[in-house]
Amino acid sequence: MASLLLDHFHNPRNAGGLPGADGRGGAGDPGCGVVIYFFINFDGGNLAEARFQASGSSAAIAAGSLITEMITGGSWQEAACLPSATIEAALSGGSERGGESIRKAAFFAVESLHAALEDAIRRGTFPKAKEIHENSVLVAMSGGVDSSTACLLERNAGRNVVGVTMRLWSDPSCEGVESPSCCSPEAIRGAREVCHGLGLPHLTVDYAEAFAAAVVDDFVGEYMAGRTPNPCTRCNGRFRFHELILLADRLGAAQVATGHYVRLRQSGGDGRRIVRGADQAKDQSYMLWGIKPALLERLDFPLGELSKDDSRNLAREAGIPTHNRPESQEVCFIPDDDYRRFLRSRAVELPGAGDIVDAAGDRLGSHGGFIDYTVGQRHGLGVSAPEPLYVLRTVPEENLVVAGSRAELAVSTLVIVQVNCFVPADELLGISLMIQTRYNALAVPGRVVEDYQGSWRLELDEPVYGIAPGQSAVLYDDEILMAGGVIETAS
Repeated sequence: MASLLLDHFHNPRNAGGLPGADGRGGAGDPGCGVVIYFFINFDGGNLAEARFQASGSSAAIAAGSLITEMITGGSWQEAACLPSATIEAALSGGSERGGESIRKAAFFAVESLHAALEDAIRRGTFPKAKEIHENSVLVAMSGGVDSSTACLLERNAGRNVVGVTMRLWSDPSCEGVESPSCCSPEAIRGAREVCHGLGLPHLTVDYAEAFAAAVVDDFVGEYMAGRTPNPCTRCNGRFRFHELILLADRLGAAQVATGHYVRLRQSGGDGRRIVRGADQAKDQSYMLWGIKPALLERLDFPLGELSKDDSRNLAREAGIPTHNRPESQEVCFIPDDDYRRFLRSRAVELPGAGDIVDAAGDRLGSHGGFIDYTVGQRHGLGVSAPEPLYVLRTVPEENLVVAGSRAELAVSTLVIVQVNCFVPADELLGISLMIQTRYNALAVPGRVVEDYQGSWRLELDEPVYGIAPGQSAVLYDDEILMAGGVIETAS
């Protein structure tokens, strides 16, 4: 055994618990018996005390002892920046890789330390910055290549970076499902590994309960009401960016950066505007229509001028391990991508079987529950007809699914609610705009023809198909995002 490992095993520093600790956390593997707990107290922005309890191997005890010795008296940023590779190398006597027991001990020790930091944030005992530092930025890390590259670019720009991963609620029945979802434990560890590889601190912040209330419950409620929600736009507009700005304030960061493919442009004295990303194939401005205009001054989108290939290449050249990670396609909190199963597991009261009818009300067949159908759906109706049939709408109060031809799907008038406008609303009335009704859909020309107490009626110059209440309609002047809202009716 390496001398440092023997020293910390036989003469462990800071062993034992810490009653009333500001943060406590544990990690381990019951299968191999290694379990490590950390207890930490803060004094200002520093770790005033750090203690540990460990069992299962001599390496686990040594790792806990070594980490407490390294972080006591230092800043929380230094503690959040400590990689398991450093602990492994130290306990291995300087060799590049230690044995399996040392590797596991170093890994679980760092996991436990980060669990204690996360616990302190959850409890409200984590240090609060006394002031905002103008050159500092909080980078929201999902564990994917885009946020990793954003983090790299912010660091290369000379900014003081803190990587943060939001721990969000994810369907517990999908535990063990392989998915690139940003909600998975693997994604959190991946984000931390990227930050540590870049020499940057990383924090995980638990938003699971708040996320479930703001986004997941709304998703279920909207489907049960016969609408088709977009949880990503709701999360960005009603939850994610608001919470990230509050966290940035707490950590003393002047800005929040994400890996979205959008740009920001100063609009004279009227503040900043969101502009489509330079790579039109990856533009994500549609998903950001709900961000409150006042927040834009605090945001940064470093990938706005890049393509996806550019981001992957930059990450690969920097040795970032997530450079080839596949993109997540499913709703983040449903890792198996089976929203029908998910809705049935979460609904307070499940709808039973009912009728499929045409627009005139004539019966065409039956269904097993209207929540299994969305507007525009063609497959799975189980109805024979001389021409293809599509779902036109669902009627929850009568438990009906209405089906018809593709021509009957065409709509040219939308009413949107929950409108978020980046310019005075009267400036948009009657002028020609481009209106996008799905994330991957082409925008079509149209205009705002009526603003009635915040509810807007839009007229489209050409019909669009398969538009469902609950989806988002986003308005652009050329490439500039002007406003957006939730579709209430489409006709």
